[in-house]
Amino acid sequence: MTEETMSSSKKKEYDITVDLAERIGLTNERAEELYQEWGYNELPEITISLWKVFFLQFTGTMPYMLELAAIIAIVVLDYADFIIIIGMLCCNAVLGFHEQMKAAASLRELTQKMEQKIAVLRDGKAEYLLTRLLVPGDVVLLIGGVSVPADIDWLEGDVLSVDTAALTGEPIPRKYPSPEHGKLILCGTIIRAGEAYGVVRKTGIHTEIGSASAEVMKDKTVVKVSLFEERVLNVVKKIILLTLVDVFIIFIIQGTYKGQFTETSYKEDLLSCLAIIVAAIPIALPIVLNVTMALGAGKMAREFDAVVTSLPALQDISSMTVLCSDKTGTLTTAKISIHAESVWTNDKFTQRDVALYAALASNRDKKEDAIDRSVIQHFDRLFGPSGITQANEFTKVRSVGFNPIYKRVIYEYSHPRLGRVVIGKGLPTKVLDTADGGEDDAADQWKVQKFNELYEVVKKVDIDFSKAGYKTLGVSVKFNDEPWIYCGILPMLDPPRHDTAQTIKNLQNAGINVKMITGDHLNIAKETARLIGLGTNIHPGEATRDNTPERDDLVLKADGFAQVLPKDKREVVQVLRNTYKQVVGMTGDGVNDAPALSAAQCGVAVDDATDAAKNAAAIILTSPGLSAIYSSVIESRRIFRKLKAYVTYRLAASIQIVISLTLLIYISNCPINSLYIILLALFNDLTMLPIAYDNQNASVTPEKPDVINILTLAVCLGGMQTGFTMLFSYVSGPSGLFSRDYAVGYTKCDKITQAAIWLQMYLATEFLIFSTRAPSYIWVSLLPSPALFGSVFAGCLLGSFIAGFAEAWGKIPGTDILIIWLYNLICLVLIDIVKVEIFKAFGQNLEVLADYLPEHKKEEQYEKVDVGDIEARPATPTVVKVVEDFDEDKIVTRATLSSSRLGDWAKNNLKNLTEQEKAAIQSYQTKVRSETKIHIPTGLTSETKITPPTDTIRVTPRLTSSSTDLRPMLAMGLRPNTPNFKNLK
Repeated sequence: MTEETMSSSKKKEYDITVDLAERIGLTNERAEELYQEWGYNELPEITISLWKVFFLQFTGTMPYMLELAAIIAIVVLDYADFIIIIGMLCCNAVLGFHEQMKAAASLRELTQKMEQKIAVLRDGKAEYLLTRLLVPGDVVLLIGGVSVPADIDWLEGDVLSVDTAALTGEPIPRKYPSPEHGKLILCGTIIRAGEAYGVVRKTGIHTEIGSASAEVMKDKTVVKVSLFEERVLNVVKKIILLTLVDVFIIFIIQGTYKGQFTETSYKEDLLSCLAIIVAAIPIALPIVLNVTMALGAGKMAREFDAVVTSLPALQDISSMTVLCSDKTGTLTTAKISIHAESVWTNDKFTQRDVALYAALASNRDKKEDAIDRSVIQHFDRLFGPSGITQANEFTKVRSVGFNPIYKRVIYEYSHPRLGRVVIGKGLPTKVLDTADGGEDDAADQWKVQKFNELYEVVKKVDIDFSKAGYKTLGVSVKFNDEPWIYCGILPMLDPPRHDTAQTIKNLQNAGINVKMITGDHLNIAKETARLIGLGTNIHPGEATRDNTPERDDLVLKADGFAQVLPKDKREVVQVLRNTYKQVVGMTGDGVNDAPALSAAQCGVAVDDATDAAKNAAAIILTSPGLSAIYSSVIESRRIFRKLKAYVTYRLAASIQIVISLTLLIYISNCPINSLYIILLALFNDLTMLPIAYDNQNASVTPEKPDVINILTLAVCLGGMQTGFTMLFSYVSGPSGLFSRDYAVGYTKCDKITQAAIWLQMYLATEFLIFSTRAPSYIWVSLLPSPALFGSVFAGCLLGSFIAGFAEAWGKIPGTDILIIWLYNLICLVLIDIVKVEIFKAFGQNLEVLADYLPEHKKEEQYEKVDVGDIEARPATPTVVKVVEDFDEDKIVTRATLSSSRLGDWAKNNLKNLTEQEKAAIQSYQTKVRSETKIHIPTGLTSETKITPPTDTIRVTPRLTSSSTDLRPMLAMGLRPNTPNFKNLK
């Protein structure tokens, strides 16, 4: 999209008058009619024809080499080899086509989870719809982070800051509406800041960017190659190049020094060279790599709610060493509730006044916004049905949406009695004085009346709330031309997710250092960190802004940062990545997180993230919390275990076959029949395809896809395999173990000798996969999948059957075949022992992680119950427990298990219980049976540390009044760090 194309919208008349008929949006009935006229808001899917996909299977370095081998075979009139090589090419093409179609199906399923939604007014109500369902006339809510899904005219709201770089290349966002750019916001741009309503004008292919997007979709049909795959294929190309040099030397030596440049002999020499070339080509390698990654990515999306935006991102996920996690909605539930009884008010304002002004500074249509949703719910509960009537007395004039830099929103109204009313809502100190923490460039700036008296009071109230674990929201108001007045502070509770502590522990056990990066108050961050098992070495975001070695060391050692700005998040990521060479994961959900997400090797857009965050991320989560991240880490490590196993196996097998064949020619002038070798290569490729479905454990440490280490291991294993083949070739005869003499001599290279050597090499290469796939010794590692084991075993039986019954192989006796099997199994054990020693030399951790089912998957067996908020409970002096999955029809829940455990303990200790304790226990058990909100009738001492166990019950503990009777709490799942309860299990 050029500047000229964009400028067409500027030439239109600049008119921002709101058409009230348009402002109310469409009815569902009218929208259905417009679907028939305009179609869905989507571009035609760009697909590659099936014949072209099939034809592409014959292109590339390795297919070209096989095609060259086929040409050589037909030149020397070796029709049997020619047919087999062509069969290999066709078989590879058919398998590649089939697996690519299967992988494409997995990726289509994956992309379906990435569909964009937006708030749309239908039948006068806001609802979140897929953007493909938009039609002209729909009224949508545009907020920061949204990717504009159609050509949309601005209707009302903030002046939007719009990133048009994708269309114009301009780095500076444009303002809409404005005399310069008009009010038409084109599809494909991104809202950077502001909040406004717009009406859809054009959709799908009718938009300005429609044709350009079609070209983008064509680009997306090009398969991306991961860095790991690129390096592996480069190694393969070098091996093939060395093989070509090798066969050229063999051909020259055979012809020049051994006088075989005769009319018949040179054809035999060419066939020997042909066999070595074919043996060096791992034709199925690209198929196995791509299919394994595609199927793994599909499984991650389907089973673990983690959508991978591109296959190469799997490498970064498996290698992640540091995860910088946001707090709200990721570590916590984002089910924010306002504690009504604890709302702090200033001067003559009442709690109802604060609730009213806070609600007026919120948007009911932003149902996905946790802050606005909690404010509206608080207002509705406090005012009841009359609240809407009272709010409707205010006529909206303008609004300025939330900005992570300004940390406040502004709404202006007119009122028949109060006149002009301007409301500021945001960070308590920012609505007290907009210059607090540094001046910004927002148009609305103020300092409230009686600032000097209020500053310390507000700051203390804010700190007290934060120490108790509350987020805070400040409200200020201005009437007409009077000074701004501070109204009050709303305390909001956002408890940690029930599975967060266990997930963090799992991530740490997997070698990933977790840091909390949040914009919340420092005290809130520390309290949350304590509850979820993170360290409390958390610093303010301003500590990241000095570019010094001390700052870098602080970033590395800190457990997190609070009160951060968007640039602070990016700075933390860059220090960890560039200075300490860490593979960094970063979670985020807003447009302000996009720079940090793109800076991290593994950006993670959490559930309900904005489009801007999703576009910058390597993973998009479709379920809340961190457990999906842990699951994706584990699965990606499994995937790379499979890839490394196959690559190591295939390189080692190629090295063994090429060197063994070469040495037999150099030492004894004994070329193995080319037909044998071509069949060996064909069987090897076919039997290894099920590696994509193999069972694997994840490594206990982040993966390091070091191709040099893989190549070193492959050379060592291939060298040992070569040694065992040469030992068999020259010692099998004198050993006396076989019924025939299979030893090679300079004048002895008959058919049955070649067949025996072929069978030994074939079985050795097949067995090798069981060693390369095992992270430790074969006998202590996870068993291979039935598909892989069955494929390899069937291939070995087929090879043995051919060697034993085919006349062309000389019909090796069955007892000799069994001895060859036994010989290769012994060799496999020796190779596996050496492999483990090589792993130790590399410093590779041989431990693996146990299989893990995330909490959000475990819970699907229980019916979810909406617990609402807990504002009816006093802020102090109690502990509140929320049981999110309580269902009295279910026998097994955390609450009932806890109640049962408490009852058993009480029976065994009845004589030691006081009447008060008996009453407390009975009260608790009654409440478990009757409700999901449980008020614990005891308090905690200030010295007691509480850790909520994720395997017992979900809790939101809070330190309160002095009491030493903690037994009922302990039974409910709280674990005091005191020595008095060792006997309570």
